[in-house]
Amino acid sequence: MTYPTEHLMDLVALAHTTADPGELLRLLRNGHSLYHQGLAETRAAVTAELQALPDGALLEQCRALQLFLPDDATREDALSALAFVRWQNTPTALGYDAIARRAAQHGVSLVPEEGAQ
Repeated sequence: MTYPTEHLMDLVALAHTTADPGELLRLLRNGHSLYHQGLAETRAAVTAELQALPDGALLEQCRALQLFLPDDATREDALSALAFVRWQNTPTALGYDAIARRAAQHGVSLVPEEGAQ
């Protein structure tokens, strides 16, 4: 496991031991940062792995995974889509989702509600 995964799993465990909105928000913010760190690492790995592949082959991989990109999609668009597909089922991504669900159960979100002050 990588550092983001290990640290995020610790945050998941902590999230399941509290109902305090302030603590859940802190855990969610920390988890959000780790989520994006892990996603960036995945994007870099996918880019390195597929660097020799021609653009058309990248787009074909996207189609095979039912990632329908617009006709004017770039190589970067294809790499981002492929990285996200790989990323979304990693322990880190799933851990962050668990923290977000736990926080939501207690009315906590990173997106402020409309009209909230």
